[in-house]
Amino acid sequence: MTTRLLPWTRRLLRPAPLLALGWLLTACLVNLPAPEGPVHSWWEGHGAVIPHDSFPMECDACHLPGTWHELREDFTFDHEAETGVALEGAHDRARCLRCHNDRGPVASFAARGCRGCHEDRHQGRLGSDCAACHEQEDWSVREAIARHDQTRFPLVGAHASAGCFACHPGAEVGRYDRAPVECIACHQQDLAQATSPDHRTQGWTQGCQECHSPVAWSGAWFEHPQFPLVGAHASASCSSCHQNEVYAGTPRDCASCHLDDFNGTTDPSHTLAGFGTTCEACHSPQGWSPSSWSHPWPLTGAHGSASCTSCHDLASFQVAGTSCVDCHLSDYLGTQFPDHEQFSFSTACDSCHSTSSWQGALFDHRSWPLTGAHAGATCTACHDPVTAAVPGSDCVDCHLGDYLATQDPDHQQAGFPTTCQSCHGTSTWDGASFSHRFPRNHGNASTCTSCHGSPVTPSNWSCTQCHSQGEMNDEHDRVGGYTYSSPACLNCHPNGDDD
Repeated sequence: MTTRLLPWTRRLLRPAPLLALGWLLTACLVNLPAPEGPVHSWWEGHGAVIPHDSFPMECDACHLPGTWHELREDFTFDHEAETGVALEGAHDRARCLRCHNDRGPVASFAARGCRGCHEDRHQGRLGSDCAACHEQEDWSVREAIARHDQTRFPLVGAHASAGCFACHPGAEVGRYDRAPVECIACHQQDLAQATSPDHRTQGWTQGCQECHSPVAWSGAWFEHPQFPLVGAHASASCSSCHQNEVYAGTPRDCASCHLDDFNGTTDPSHTLAGFGTTCEACHSPQGWSPSSWSHPWPLTGAHGSASCTSCHDLASFQVAGTSCVDCHLSDYLGTQFPDHEQFSFSTACDSCHSTSSWQGALFDHRSWPLTGAHAGATCTACHDPVTAAVPGSDCVDCHLGDYLATQDPDHQQAGFPTTCQSCHGTSTWDGASFSHRFPRNHGNASTCTSCHGSPVTPSNWSCTQCHSQGEMNDEHDRVGGYTYSSPACLNCHPNGDDD
């Protein structure tokens, strides 16, 4: 085998093959792609084939019989099984002679790691662990932003889309020198252009992150701890409060900026009313209107929507008084149903009326509770429209006509008492409930006249009207002292039972 390969060895000493081999080695170091083809093929442009008499397989594993220049297309070689080294990614597709050539034993280069075959474009500045950024598939960096998060400067916002060379000037040729992490190191030009307000004049040349975010320079936010910027203040320009680019010593009271608003307010006039200049007592940063004042007299119901001048004098801003009648005397005097003045109603309007409306007044009719039908009755139904006097406090004082007109039964003829509430409720006259000491549903009795006859009177009642003597005699043939009479029946049967 060795003798057969000597002609190939002699070809390696010729100038042209040596130049081709040099090109091959350079291509390996700088990662230039080899011409397409099987991993075990050869390109004549590389020069002579490297002697491989130590290849661990027979010649016919690669070569076809009869010629050394034609290789088998079905050649397979399990690199991991034969050598103990697995080829992954691009290494699995690389030509054999990219690693196995006349530079020396491949193991000596493999022992040096990636740098044994690949040129370190970073010149050692990023360490020797190429696998920390690169994978075996190709040289492209995977998850570059995530890897950068492991450094002192995570890439967020606009920094994530910036080119590497923006912070690392030598990045185009693989040189990544240690870059400063201070904003001003890269943003000097932005600082020079910041004139509203002028950052340099104010001495704001450091700590950009206190106001700006990595997303963009615009939309800067200053913590402004002395005077929180909320509501309308959040959208105001700095110069609205900081005049002539003077930021130190700016007053924080509202009137310092809003005195013109205070003096110009006429509804009501703050100056005439003697309002204080502590604007925040009524106004909020959201806007001048609507204002909210802690009124010493609660503004509820209709008072809540009334204008200030409804109660306050426009010039002095004084009020007539704090009682309802101080403002509503005309309402009191003008009320005719009922006439408040004539009936000497109290001027404490709130005893009957609410702040929502004059209508729907509720009077505490203490002497005679207004329940049932009485609640919906008009005042004049019981009270004289002139004197406001009432006939009396008993039911019959108003309902004597109802008492006399009742025929079923005739209350007057029956001698019923005039205490109407004994049987009737305030809801309606119908459905009266009489406390009858004898069961009302006794036997077949359906009406009062069934037992009381006509005319119906409490004393006019009879048992024998329904119970015949013959029947009762048979029922009581063994009862001693039995007498067939209504009083005797009631004496023995007070509850109308048969016992």
